Amino acid sequence: MITKINFQGEIPQETFRARSGYEINKNDAMWVLDKNNSINVKAVPFLDQEIKKAFIDTLAFYAKNYSGGYTRNIAYKIVDILKTTSSPDLNVNVLLNYKATLSKHREWYLGSVRAFLNRWYEFGYVGISEEFIELLNSWKLKGCPKGLVIKMLDPERGPLTDIERLAFNEGSVQAYERNQISLTLLSMDLLASATGRRPVQISQLKIKDVLEGKNLKGEKCYFINIPRVKQQEAYFRNHMKLFAITYELWVILKGQITLAKKQIRDELLVQLDEKIWLEMPLFPDLKAFSRLGPDVKFEEILNADYLHIKSDTVTDQLKRSVKFSNVQSERTGKQLHIFTYRFRYTIGTSAAREGFGPMVIAELLDHSDMQNAGVYIENIPDHVEKLDQAVGHQLAKYAQAFAGVLIDNKMNATRGKDINSRIKNKGVDIGNCGSYGFCGANVPVPCYTCMHFQPWLDGPHESVYEMLIDERNRLIDITGDMQIAAVNDRSILAVANVIQLCFERKNGADYV
Repeated sequence: MITKINFQGEIPQETFRARSGYEINKNDAMWVLDKNNSINVKAVPFLDQEIKKAFIDTLAFYAKNYSGGYTRNIAYKIVDILKTTSSPDLNVNVLLNYKATLSKHREWYLGSVRAFLNRWYEFGYVGISEEFIELLNSWKLKGCPKGLVIKMLDPERGPLTDIERLAFNEGSVQAYERNQISLTLLSMDLLASATGRRPVQISQLKIKDVLEGKNLKGEKCYFINIPRVKQQEAYFRNHMKLFAITYELWVILKGQITLAKKQIRDELLVQLDEKIWLEMPLFPDLKAFSRLGPDVKFEEILNADYLHIKSDTVTDQLKRSVKFSNVQSERTGKQLHIFTYRFRYTIGTSAAREGFGPMVIAELLDHSDMQNAGVYIENIPDHVEKLDQAVGHQLAKYAQAFAGVLIDNKMNATRGKDINSRIKNKGVDIGNCGSYGFCGANVPVPCYTCMHFQPWLDGPHESVYEMLIDERNRLIDITGDMQIAAVNDRSILAVANVIQLCFERKNGADYV
């Protein structure tokens, strides 16, 4: 049964509703603010009970009026102040001692709780003196540094290169085809990559958010209606924003809707009308559904996040996908380190590289203002570098873009006796396709990154490689646009990878 969500009726004096709709008792040791955030109030090391009560009353105000994540961060930064200074209360000496422990890059820790401490004082609660507030407000504190991983092109935490992003997308699709990941995980992967939205936004999606429409020309177009979560006035899904998606992603999400309905139906074993189905989560928390009682009122519970997956689940699932697909970074030579914010950085960086200003970037990333979008254009990074014969071979062993299987000859191919399975380049056979399904790809270039491709050991792969390098150089000469010229870079690395594998099998030594 659900005891922490209640949208109607009277509640006890010591109980209040958090902004999320969850009920919280001030006397509880653990406050559950929403699906993703909770506070261990017991962990607050106040010795004086009167001061602790003042803290809890102020924190309750924040829980009622601000997001769970913001409230949680405030609480634990207050705890950090007290633990760092080994103090049972808040006084001028505590403030001075804590500031002394902070470097210039961490002053924002104190700045982030200044509004909370001022509110505490304004309420007239005990524990915060006028002298304390005057000292705190007299300091000019540096804000949280923005965009360092973006400016530095951090290969572990910054924006992805175009090759890495494409590798992630292809790796997810291939892992799904191998039955290593579910349709749900594939949907999350491609949705995060395409939209750059935060984990909590993806977790809050409902079935009704996957949309189909028509443009002014009468052509079909596809959208995902995404919740906005960073705006001050934003509650659970009360502000939404349309985001255009491809037909291919829309088809995958429609498949996820069918799967979600089946999973929910199996848990509930009841019939629901269409209005209720539309309000169901796109990514349901099946454990939460299993805890529902027979008398649950969906009209109430669907207005909160209780039935949705946690936002952490989205990031965890993306990491799981990379583990199964074993996507490699050509920059680090290691498995790609992934989390959803890297896709946000990638979209913003790509837009800046294409010459768009902060207003467009803010719109793409759903920022409420342009102050954070500016970081993308202050020092426009460029992932697209010169890729010639030598550089391609150097990167190939790290990128591991080739996804198929190298075979000695056509008789070892999955469809060796089927002449229609032969892959040609300018009329010359270079390998076989091991798939029995229809493929409309413009062979042979896309084949080298396809898991079904079976290149021959003695195939003329060098000629394909030279053709792609020449085409890249031709595009640079014609357009002067490195972004356009780089469209086949991952395929170039895949062909180079095949050439290396052929050399090593023939010579029994590593390709140099």
